[in-house]
Amino acid sequence: MHVKMGTKIHRLLHKLRSLRRTPEEHEELRTLLPKNAVNSKYGQGSGDFLYYTHTGAEGNRSPISSPSKDCPPPRLHHPDPLVPYIKYLMFFFNFIFFTLGFGLLCFGFWGLSDKQSLIGEKIGNLGTDPMLIFVTVGLVVCVLSFSGCIGFIRENICLLRIFFVGIAVLLAAQCVVALVVLCFHEPIQDSVKTTMLVAMSRYQDDSDLKFILDEIQLGMECCGVQSYQDWSINLYFNCSSPGINSCGVPYSCCIDPLQNGTVPNSQCGFGALSMGEAMASSLIYLGGCVPQLVVWINRRIWDIVAGYLMVTAIELVCIVCAQRVMREIEVVKSLY
Repeated sequence: MHVKMGTKIHRLLHKLRSLRRTPEEHEELRTLLPKNAVNSKYGQGSGDFLYYTHTGAEGNRSPISSPSKDCPPPRLHHPDPLVPYIKYLMFFFNFIFFTLGFGLLCFGFWGLSDKQSLIGEKIGNLGTDPMLIFVTVGLVVCVLSFSGCIGFIRENICLLRIFFVGIAVLLAAQCVVALVVLCFHEPIQDSVKTTMLVAMSRYQDDSDLKFILDEIQLGMECCGVQSYQDWSINLYFNCSSPGINSCGVPYSCCIDPLQNGTVPNSQCGFGALSMGEAMASSLIYLGGCVPQLVVWINRRIWDIVAGYLMVTAIELVCIVCAQRVMREIEVVKSLY
C-alpha cells in the first residue's frame, strides 16, 4: 500500500516538474536534428529530419517523405533573388507602355469624334477609318500594360496570368503574320492595291486618308497604285468631272509639290491625266506606289527582320519574367 502511494506521489511530482519547465528546457528535451547528423548511429539516409521527444525515442515523422496531415512540418524555401528586381523593372516598363497606349487610345477616339465617324451614315466607312487602328492598338496596349503593371507590383497572380496570356497570344499572332506574309505575299499585294484604290476613291471625303495618301506619295515619290492613271477612279479627279480638279492628280504626285518651298501647290497636277506620259513625266511621278513599296521593302529587308527579332525578344522576356514571378507566388502560397 505504501509502495503504491509512493509511486503515485512520484508521478505527480514528475508532472509538476514538467509543467514548471521553461520553453527553452522543452526545446532542449525535444530537438529537431537532421538525419545525416546521426547517420553513424542509426544508419539512415540524409535529407530528412528526425523528431525526438523528451523520452529520447525517435519519432516516425519526416517533413519531406511522410508529412502529417493534421500538422505538416514546415518546408524550407529559398526565395528567388531576382524576383524583386523583375517586379520593379517590369512595373516601370509597363507603366511607360500604359502611358503610350492611353495616349493612342485618346487620340483615336478624338479623331473619330471630331469626324463624327460613329454616327449617321459615316459609320458604314468605319472599317477603313485610320483612327480605328489607333483605338485598337491603344486599347490592347492599355489592357496588357495595366494588367502587367498592377500584377507585378501587387503580386496579383490573376492579372499576371492575363498579362502572360496576352503577350503569348501577341507573340503567336506575330509569328503567324510573318509566315502568312512569306507564303502569301502576292495575295497580300493584291489586297494592298484594293485598299489603296478604296482610299483614293475617298480622298476628299476623309481627311485622315488624304493625309496618309499624301505622305505615302511624297515619301516614296509615286502616284496612284500602279500608275498615275489610277486617280481617275476618284470622282473629283476623273476627266468626266465638271469641277476644277477634272483630269488632275493630288499635289503629292508632283515632282515639285511645294510653292516657294513652303506651301503645297494644289494646282501643280491639274490636267495631268489628259497628258501623255512624256509630257506628264515633267510634272508628276508616273510610277505607282505599290511597286515602289515592294522596292522599299526589298532594300530594307534586314532592318525589318532586326526590328521583328527585337520585338520578339522583348515579348519573350516579358513572358519569362511573368512566369518566374507567378511561380514564386505559387510556391509562397503553398507554404503559408
